Parts: sequence; C-alpha cells; structure tokens
Amino acid sequence: MNHKSQHGAALIIVLFIVALASILAVEMSTNLLVQVQKSTNIQGHQQAKWYAYAAEELAIKALLQSKKDDPDKTTLKQIWAQQGDIPYPVDNGTLQGKITDLQACLNLNALRVKAPQTGSADKTNPAHTALLALLENIEDLPAEESEEAMADSVYDWLDEDSITYRSGAEEDEYLSRKSPYMTANSFFASSSELRLVKGFNPLVMEKILPYVCVIPDSELLAINVNTIAPEQALLLSALIDGLSESGAQSVLSVRPEEGFSNIEEFFEQVNQQGAQNVKSVEKLFTINSEYFKLQAQAKFVDLRFSMTTLLHAKDGEVTILARKFGGVQ
Repeated sequence: MNHKSQHGAALIIVLFIVALASILAVEMSTNLLVQVQKSTNIQGHQQAKWYAYAAEELAIKALLQSKKDDPDKTTLKQIWAQQGDIPYPVDNGTLQGKITDLQACLNLNALRVKAPQTGSADKTNPAHTALLALLENIEDLPAEESEEAMADSVYDWLDEDSITYRSGAEEDEYLSRKSPYMTANSFFASSSELRLVKGFNPLVMEKILPYVCVIPDSELLAINVNTIAPEQALLLSALIDGLSESGAQSVLSVRPEEGFSNIEEFFEQVNQQGAQNVKSVEKLFTINSEYFKLQAQAKFVDLRFSMTTLLHAKDGEVTILARKFGGVQ
C-alpha cells in the first residue's frame, strides 16, 4: 500500500508539472503574440507618421512654388490652396492634407497689444474691437458672460501683469475654481487654449472658432482679403465701421477668381457698401500672407496618424513654427 501511494503521488506530481508547463507555454505564446502585435503597431504608426511628414514636405513645396509664381499676392487659386479632400494613395495607405491661411482669421495674439489703463482698449487695439464685435454679432451665441467681459478676459489672459482689466479675469478668478490654474500672461500657443478663458464654454468655442486662429508669438493683425472665405464675412464687418455682414458678403462675392490685384481694389468695393473711417483700418488688411497651417492625415494599413504644422513663408523660405501630433489645432 505504501508503494502504491508513492506511485500515485508521483503521478499526481507529474501531471501537475505537465499542467503547469502547459499553462506557462500558453502564457508565453500569448505574450509573444501581444509583443508581435505591439511591434507591428509601432512600426505601422511610425510609417504613418513618416507619411504625414511627407505631406508636410509637399505643403512646403506648394507654398514655395506659389510664392515663386506670385510673390506679391496670396490667393485661393494658388496650388497651396487646392483642397485635399481626396486621399492620395501610397503604399498600403493614403495621404491627405489641407493648408489654410492663418491671415484669413483673427489672430487672438493680436489682443496682446498694450491697452490703456483707463478708457476703452477698443480705440487702440482693433483686435479687441473685432473680437467684441464678433461676440456681439454671432447669432445665438450661448454665452454665460457678457461679450465685453469675455473680450477683456482674453486680453487679461495675454497681458504680462496680474491686474484685472475692466471686466476681465485674472489669476484670482481661475485659482478659485474647483480645478485651479493660472493665467498664461503670454501668447496663446493654440486656439484651443481659448477654452480656458472665462466665458468661453464649449458652445461658445464652436461658434467663435471659424473666425479666430493663433499665430505663434506674433501680434500680427493683417487679414488677407484674397483668402478670407465668404463664410467669414462677419469678421470683415467686425473690423470695418459701417460694413454690415451682408455688405461684407457682397464684397467677397465680387472678388475676382485671381484675387484683388491690390488693396485699393478691395476698399473700392468696401466703400460702395457704406463703410466708414476706412483710412483708420487700411493697415489691418493685405493681399499677401506669410503664415499658414497644414492639417495632415496619414493612414497605413488600419493605423491613422494626424499632424498639424504651422508654417511661415517669407523671403523664399518656409520655416516650421510648430507641430502638433494627433487631433486638430
């Protein structure tokens, strides 16, 4: 009986070892498959990323060619503006990109221009005036704050001090929130940063984003009248006294396909629509642009990669100002 017991115990131990080895083998096999899949995904992601870089190079070449063909004018008929709605086939994937003009929208960083300590900032900062007018005239704006408070809060977010300007908001406002944070007191890095400013809730952001943008580290406000879209006519009326939105739409509707040859042609049309004090805003408009944004999407097999690149085209060169991976900037 003792011999039989020992034999049975040995058999149980052998079976246990076999079962344990089987479990380990399955586990190792599963881990190996996971590691192989991870490696494949990483390689695919890198390939999609390089495809996006290829789109960036194509965008740079398009801008260089456009500037070479017509250095004094930027229009929507140039090669850079040809919309990339149709994906371009590449090995095991597709490539798609769209370039937009950052001077066809209100540069939020232009609000950083020093405002007076008393009186209205609107008299010295046309960007402040334009943002306030946009907020006041956008239809059904779901704002929880007054339009003036929102515009002043943008200025407070940008200015270098911590002193609240008029009805704006500074650090004491944001530090008292459930999730506290401080004001930037510097340039916007992205238009999405606007959502941190008092009053700019998601619904307001959805309404305002078609009209605003960010040029990194620049207070430039020079709207290109050859690239602004008819859907952005409200921005023109916000910058020019006496020009209604319908009047601005009329101006853009008669814009030649090749764009206005000079800024005087644009203001001739503006004056016909009843604009006032045109001389005071002439410097806010141009027919040439330097700043652009590329939104590239690359697909490799089943993996997707998105990249946003900010570009500066000047003096025969195109400089990359910033990149953002994933999402839209």
